[in-house]
Formats: sequence, C-alpha cells, structure tokens
Amino acid sequence: MTKEEKGMLNGEYGPGIQRSMELLVKLGEAFGAERMVMAQSAHIHCAVSLDLLSELTESATQCRVTTTTHANADPNVLDPIGCKRIGIPESYDLYEFIHGGPWSKVVDIFKRLGYLLTNTCIPFYVGNLPKMGDVISWSGSSGVVTANSMFSASGSRDSVPANVATSVTGRVPSIGLTIKENRYAQVLVELDRLDLENFTNADYGALGYYIGGKTGSKNVVINGLPKTLTLEQFRYIASPMPVSGATSICHVVGVTPEARTLDEALGGGKPEEVITVGRDQIKEAVDKLTTAHSNEVDLVKFGCPHCSIIELRNIASLLRGKKVHSNVRLLVATGKQVYTLAEVMGYVDIIKKAGGVFTDCCLGSQDPFNTIGPKLGVKIAATNSARSAHYSARTSGGKIKLLYGSMKQCIDSAITGKWMTT
Repeated sequence: MTKEEKGMLNGEYGPGIQRSMELLVKLGEAFGAERMVMAQSAHIHCAVSLDLLSELTESATQCRVTTTTHANADPNVLDPIGCKRIGIPESYDLYEFIHGGPWSKVVDIFKRLGYLLTNTCIPFYVGNLPKMGDVISWSGSSGVVTANSMFSASGSRDSVPANVATSVTGRVPSIGLTIKENRYAQVLVELDRLDLENFTNADYGALGYYIGGKTGSKNVVINGLPKTLTLEQFRYIASPMPVSGATSICHVVGVTPEARTLDEALGGGKPEEVITVGRDQIKEAVDKLTTAHSNEVDLVKFGCPHCSIIELRNIASLLRGKKVHSNVRLLVATGKQVYTLAEVMGYVDIIKKAGGVFTDCCLGSQDPFNTIGPKLGVKIAATNSARSAHYSARTSGGKIKLLYGSMKQCIDSAITGKWMTT
C-alpha cells in the first residue's frame, strides 16, 4: 500500500474513510489482491442503507472520484410512475415504497460528498463516461457490463458498500477485471446466417439474453457483428447478459477497443468453448421471454436500461398524432438529463399528448409495477427490453405475463390494445 493508502487505513483522513479502506482491504484479501489501484469513477445505488452510508462517509467532505447515482424516482423532477395518470391511488405512498427509508437524509449525504444526482442506470450518457483502462466501481450490472465491454473500462460487479468506499477513497483492490489476464474471452460466439441488416434492438436483446444463459459468468467474445454497432444496439446486447447469466464483459470484435481482432480478444489463445447462434437460438430466447398466452395488453414499458435520447426520438416518431388505447398504460423511463433534452426537442410533449407517462425509476429489478401492477389490473405487459421482461416475470411472482418484441410492436400494441406478431 502507498503512504496515502496506509494513512487512510490508519484513520488519518477521518473515521469514514478509515472504515471504507478497511472494507476495501478485506475485499481485496478475500480475492487475493496484491495492491490497490486508483479509480476514476463510482456509481452508487440509491437504495443504500442510511446507517451504512453514514458510517462509510463520516467526516468525509467530498468524493475523490466522479460519482453518479443510480436509477431512482425523484419527485422533484419526474412524477414517480405518474401516479395520477397511471391509476395509482394518491393515498399510496409509492415514494416511501421505492426507497423504504429516510430518503432526504441520504440525499443530504450525497450532496455533501458531491455525488452527481443523475438518478439513472446509464451514467455514460450523463457525464460519467469511462475511457479504455479507467478503473470503475459501479452499481447496476447493466452499466458495468456495458462499460467493460463497449468502452473497455475495468470494473467488477462490486457491492454497494464497495461503491461507496471507492467514492471516498478513490481506490479499488486489484481484483477481477482490473487485471488484464482476467479480461480475455473464454467463450467465442459465432453468428449463423442472421439478418443483421434488419435486426431490431429487441433482436439484439434476445441475442444477448441467449448468450448470457449459455455462458454463465465466463468472458464472451462475439464475432460477426457489424463494426458500425451503435451504443443503443450494444446496450441491448450486453444488458441482458448479467440477468440470464452472470457476464461482466462481452467483447465484440472490431467494436470493443481491446478486441480489434478476435485474436486480441482471446489474448492469443484458444476459446474454451464455441457457441453458434442462428435464427433458432434467437427464437428460443424470444419464446423464453414471452410468457403471455393472450394478445390483450395492459401495460407497455420502455427504459430498462433507461431510454437514450435516440430511443425517445424513435418512440415520439411512432406516437406522433396518435393516442394510447384507453385500456393501456404506456410507461417510459429515462434519466432526468435525457428527459430535459427530450423536452427541448419536443419528444416529451408528443409522448405525453399520446398518453405516455415518464419516470426515472428502475423498470428492472426494482420496478414498482411488478408489485403494484397486479393490484391495478395489470396482467400482461409488453416491452422491447429482455432485461425488463426477465425481471418482471420473476419479481411479480408470475402475476404479470410478458410479451416481448420490437419497439414498433410495443407502440402498436399501446395504440390498439392488442399484440400483433410479425
């Protein structure tokens, strides 16, 4: 450890930083770390325990690295899932349900430390953009796998306490994907006659969902995807992998900075396993995500991960001059900064006039609709997010059935109240 790190551990920088460094040292010892490394950013889940947050940050006056906050409903910016318009009784304390604790005190600590209150699962869209080699400690498996895979940042799937500890110490134990040798691909995915020119984001999501389910926690490299892959398309591939499996890094040959070639992604070695994905495998994933046996739609939701400005533009384009069916709720989740830009561009007005409702809460593992929805008569939800479909089916205890398909299919179902297969 450096002199400064030893000083943190010895309490020279205050009790909170001391406890944070103790936590990181124990984490490093558990995984055989030989040293600490400098971190460049952190991303904090807002459901952190107030007591634990207070303990790890006591006497700290400012975070040492750029730190953003995870998806989280903020009543001062966006109405948490549009209570009145979506049909939730005003007496229902949704905000307390989401946070489950004294939220204002958590925010006070966040502000004291200089955390950026982004409240989104896409921090790379709102100022927390890592470059190749940057060490990160992020909450949210979707953001971690995207940062590792798209930008070649170095981050493991840390716990929330570790994220907080990194924010105030600026350190991460040298474990997991911070070590170059641990980043090489172990499983090679080859594509078989897929019509990539006509792939929708939902198709990319099904591809990622299938791969994650087959590869578990192993590092992946996909060969054969276009080098022109957009960030939205990459997100749809990567974000389902940690929910159908436990993937933390997925190289795409010619796109990932450290995977300019297949040989580079494999570290000059041979893959442990080769998986071929064709149309049958994509259909298998779609069928697994589609649990509904009726075409009646009660809820359509977008934004897991949160919608980008490009996605909001596309939703607005499909909704322009149209109305959401009276029996359907349309829910769109995004970060407040992206929402503000969408307001300027006129997309928010179009979506709201059509009957859509905005939120900045999580539509994945913490989607409040998975609990509240059945009480409001929501039996079938449609989405173009494999991640959201996976979580909804499970966290609702099977009470909400899912229809999975393209953005256009979802919008058409919001307008007609019926799901149409392609």
